[in-house]
Amino acid sequence: MVVTKISHIHAILYLHFLPLKFSRLRSLQTITFIASRTYQSSGKAFTNLSQKIGSISTTLGLAALLLAFLVMNGFQKEITHKLTTFQGQFQILQYARYPTIDESPIPTSSVTSVTATFPDSIQDIQAFIHQVALVQSDEVAEGIFLKGVDVVQRASNLHQYIVMGAMLSSSETPNHEIVLSKQMADKLNVSVGSEIIICIYQQKPRYRKLKIVGLYATHVEAIDTQIALCDLRLLQKLKNWSYDCVGGYDVFLKSHVPFTSISLIADQVLDWLAHDLDVRNTAEAYPAIFDWLMMMKRDIILFLCLILLVSNSNIICIALIQIMERTRMIGILKTLGATDSMILGIFLWQNLKVIGKGMLCGNLLGLGLAALQTYGKVIQLNPTYYYTTALPIGWHWGWIVGMNIILFLLVMIVLLLSLLIIARYRPIKTVHFQ
Repeated sequence: MVVTKISHIHAILYLHFLPLKFSRLRSLQTITFIASRTYQSSGKAFTNLSQKIGSISTTLGLAALLLAFLVMNGFQKEITHKLTTFQGQFQILQYARYPTIDESPIPTSSVTSVTATFPDSIQDIQAFIHQVALVQSDEVAEGIFLKGVDVVQRASNLHQYIVMGAMLSSSETPNHEIVLSKQMADKLNVSVGSEIIICIYQQKPRYRKLKIVGLYATHVEAIDTQIALCDLRLLQKLKNWSYDCVGGYDVFLKSHVPFTSISLIADQVLDWLAHDLDVRNTAEAYPAIFDWLMMMKRDIILFLCLILLVSNSNIICIALIQIMERTRMIGILKTLGATDSMILGIFLWQNLKVIGKGMLCGNLLGLGLAALQTYGKVIQLNPTYYYTTALPIGWHWGWIVGMNIILFLLVMIVLLLSLLIIARYRPIKTVHFQ
């Protein structure tokens, strides 16, 4: 009596009516037929459990890959956007051999044509003046870094971070308004509508009473604890500068410019500028923050490698289980003239459904959780440590598609390695009669 399975009988009957030499068309038909039969007949076999494990492993692995990348990209976009909103991707300043707090004036005529010179990369340049000052309320006095900005240009950029009040108002004459951070306002025990006195130390100290018209919050301590916004023309007047002189320019690049190209563009601008001007990259101004981002990126890359290793290890185990359970079928097929490549094609075709189902569920799970966080802000963070109040999600469809392709190719390569195992089986050892 021959001990075999229903799937083996289907395969034998199907192969019996084929020519001894398999053509490419009939070979593909044979592969798909046997693969579908073995997949259907594995409902009561241990292979069914291994296939479910493989599908779940692929689902969880892909979902974890997508979420880890989207979170990493979200942190980089969120924090970089906050820093560059306040001072651009890089700044143009007067050259100084040693770092100094006091800025030397730059004639506006020496920089205005930079946008026309680099139209493909530079979106806009916006003038500013920095000034160290002492801010005093009725109860407290604090040191602060005043940043004079063009009220009209910066209104659209900085409005998104206003949590109370409004941005500086536009007027024909220098206005006596100031925008503080929420953190600084709490220290001074003031709010919107309060008046404070600023003191600028020169040869003769100068005082001005300013009205608080708005409070902002970026949750980046390097910004919130230092910078207050005021009218550029007010600082020009206090420093006795003419209206055609500024302290520097914030350079804003176009949205399509990648973060990795900022240094290259900054070097090109530096070569174009006059010898007495310099360029300072934003990453150089906040090294601790960008080092933290790079460290997080390295940790996530290591995490992704571990996920890929575990996921592909499960695929290897599943392939071995399938081969061991179908040992007799392999022997019968080889006896009837099937090649190793045809048998491998049967296993690949059978596992395509498992992998496809796992990847589909992985995309739905990963992207679904990412969308839930994007619109629902389910996971909240401590802004003191993470610079943001909610876990950020940075969508990048090109990378999402690329990760799907990479995972699929890696899994298929792992399955192809099973050919080395299949080739070791001999029909005489795998076909037994009782």
